[in-house]
Amino acid sequence: MRARTTASEPGWVTLTEACRLLGVSPSTIRRWADSGMVRTFVTPGGHRRFSRAGLDALLPARPSGHPSLTALGETPGRMARGYRRATSEGAPVVPWIAELDAARRERFRHHGRVIVSSLIATLDATDERTRTRHLGEAEAACTEYGRLSARDGIAASVTADLFLRYRRPFLDELGALARRRELDAPACSSLIGDATAALDDLLLATLRGWEAAASGTRRRPPRPTPTSNGSPS
Repeated sequence: MRARTTASEPGWVTLTEACRLLGVSPSTIRRWADSGMVRTFVTPGGHRRFSRAGLDALLPARPSGHPSLTALGETPGRMARGYRRATSEGAPVVPWIAELDAARRERFRHHGRVIVSSLIATLDATDERTRTRHLGEAEAACTEYGRLSARDGIAASVTADLFLRYRRPFLDELGALARRRELDAPACSSLIGDATAALDDLLLATLRGWEAAASGTRRRPPRPTPTSNGSPS
C-alpha cells in the first residue's frame, strides 16, 4: 500500500514558494493546478502543496523562454501606448506631483517615458547584449528619477510608492498581451518573470539615485546669508 503524501516530504512547496519560483500570481498557480498542469495535494489543514518537479517543468529551459514582443506581433510602441492608456484611465492620485511647476513635472514625465520604452525594449531583445544595453538605459533613467525626487524634497518612501503604483499596470498589460497571444504557461511565466526581475532592478536603481542625491544634499554646506549691503555674512 502506498504511503500517504505529507507536506513535510521533499519535493512539495507552498503556494507562496510556487509563486516565487515561477514569478506568477497565486491565482495563476491555482488555475494551472486546477487544469492539471501541476500536481497538488491538500494537507489535513486544508492547504495546497504543489509538486516542485511539476513547477520546474514549467520553467523555461533558456535564459529567456518567451518570444520577443515583435515576434508576438506586438510592437514596443503599441505596448507603450497600451500601458499609457491603462495608467491614464486609472491614474493614481499623487498630490505632490500636482504641486510641481510645469517644467519639473515634464522632467519627471520625460524620465518616466524613457523608463517605460527602455523596459519594453529590454523585454523585446532577442540577445543578451541588447537586453543588457536597454536595461542599463532604464536603470540610468530610474537613477535620475530618484535624484530628482530627492532634490525636490520628496521622501524615499513616497518615491518608492509612486514606482510601485505604476508597476502594477505594466505587469497587467503584459498579462493582457499573453492572453491575447495565447502564450503557453512556460512562455507566460518567462515573460512575467523577466519583467518582474527587471522592475525589481529598476526600483533599486531609483532608490540608489534618491540616496545619492539626498546624501549630497546633507553634505552640502549651507549657503551664506546675505547682509543688508548684499555681502555674505
